[in-house]
Amino acid sequence: MTFYDCIFQEGGIWENCFVKPATDPSVQGYNIVNTLAYGIILLILSFWVLYPQLKKRGIQFDYKFMLALLPYIAFGISLRAINAARWFYPTIQQTVNPFELGYWTHTPGVWFATAVLTLIGLGIGLKFGKEKYHTIFAGIGLLTGGVLFAYVLSRFVDWTNFGLAVGVIAVTIIVTWFVVQKVLKKKVLENKLNILALTGQVIDSGATFLAVGFLGYGEQHPLSAFILGVNPALFIVVKVVLIVAILHYIDQDIQDENLKGFIKLFLAILGFATGGASLIKIGAIGVV
Repeated sequence: MTFYDCIFQEGGIWENCFVKPATDPSVQGYNIVNTLAYGIILLILSFWVLYPQLKKRGIQFDYKFMLALLPYIAFGISLRAINAARWFYPTIQQTVNPFELGYWTHTPGVWFATAVLTLIGLGIGLKFGKEKYHTIFAGIGLLTGGVLFAYVLSRFVDWTNFGLAVGVIAVTIIVTWFVVQKVLKKKVLENKLNILALTGQVIDSGATFLAVGFLGYGEQHPLSAFILGVNPALFIVVKVVLIVAILHYIDQDIQDENLKGFIKLFLAILGFATGGASLIKIGAIGVV
């Protein structure tokens, strides 16, 4: 749906830009309007709500915290894969009504559900784990996201293309590390959290490259679709250059270590969430 259709077509902005993309399979899931809206909401909730509140509670946004988050991200991407594969359709259908189950198991509701689970796990960890809250926090994530992720893996139908995607991702990370560290002589990838942020974004670009370029998948985000339309490999290059440049800027120009860690965490989560969903969809669905 074009920007003009989204805004001016009969039905109004809410119906055309938000309801139809969420409920009508014939309408592209993302457009300029809802992408901007979701992005603004995400930034406000992350940097003006979550960050100040978690910082007050002494949370250190570091490599260890990101590792504890990974099972929760696995929970979200597993739900997305289950619904993309339509394993429980028509029992659970996508909706924009938050009072129906389908809202919480599809984008964007699935990420709100994941955020709630994450905050519950973190709260329990802080309550009973004190300084060692990471262990409890990660454990709750493994009991939820880990189990759900294992279920998705058990129903994979295309291990071959999944393996190819993993191979593309691994090679991209290795080549990027070599170029940045050995050729350009930059130290940006000596930081473990930086490596996780890079890995998340490479998972996103590598899985999308294979899915859209060779397996018949489409790209819902307008800007990504434009780059992929030029050349699918260009998507990997653009993503890698951007994430390395951003990480370099963060390390050089931001003095607050905890804010620095939170921004890197934010970038890593975005990559693992979007890229991880694309990656396991390849295994769960195969060629479309």
